[in-house]
Amino acid sequence: MSEPSTLSFTLTYAATLGVALLFFLAQVIAMSVLLALAGISAALTGTLQSMARLLSRF
Repeated sequence: MSEPSTLSFTLTYAATLGVALLFFLAQVIAMSVLLALAGISAALTGTLQSMARLLSRF
């Protein structure tokens, strides 16, 4: 049978790695969402500027 202190150390280490993985995945998702929002806003800004330029000619 395993030593209790070794078992608790192993479980603590595994939990720390699990939490670190969750934090990493959350950061990847957050960065993906931010990049998507930046791209959408840039596309909308370009579209609205070209529409405004087109309508100002009339």
